[in-house]
Amino acid sequence: MTARPIEPRSLDGLALEAEIDFPPTLGGSVLVCHPHPQMGGTMNAPLLLALRDALVPRGWAVLRFNYRGIGRSEGTSGTGGSEEADARGALERLRLTCPNVPLAVVGWSFGAGVAVRILDDEPGIEACVAIAPSVGGKEGVTIPLPRPGELRAHTPILVVCGDGDDVISLDDARAWSDAVPTASYVELPGANHLFWGQYEKLGGTVASFLDGFL
Repeated sequence: MTARPIEPRSLDGLALEAEIDFPPTLGGSVLVCHPHPQMGGTMNAPLLLALRDALVPRGWAVLRFNYRGIGRSEGTSGTGGSEEADARGALERLRLTCPNVPLAVVGWSFGAGVAVRILDDEPGIEACVAIAPSVGGKEGVTIPLPRPGELRAHTPILVVCGDGDDVISLDDARAWSDAVPTASYVELPGANHLFWGQYEKLGGTVASFLDGFL
């Protein structure tokens, strides 16, 4: 699988490092949001590469990007608010690169929060997958998900967590999903926050959900 470099810009004009992988036959496009920029998260996190490898053969073009301040992306990283401008800029570039096909967004951990929070401003997103989101956030680390009653978007959302995750609150993730009418919740047995040894199961779960929108 060969990734093609692409250079989107954040909504406030920063050049972002990014790569896109195309399937043999284009069916849809996915934006992937990486985990926390100050905790080693990048667009090349092994979990995200595993998701790409699961999605591209099924017809999805996958765009991965580095938030501001990470890798060759310009700017300085933050706690999630400024990264939303990065995600929306990357999404805009993805729309131009892959027009007239279903569009989805996937995020892991910190990136799951970014993915969910941009839904209200991006009505063209047909599906969202939030992997191990921190629902309540943490002061100085990451801002929380929108409260269920504050989420205006009607985008179908799949929340995926590992039953051994000791980084986030599974109870909060489950309760948030139950309170959002368009959300569903899946808990993978034997998986932790990093999903070590569970990439194939996670990739299959995400791909099966997204395939319903092709």
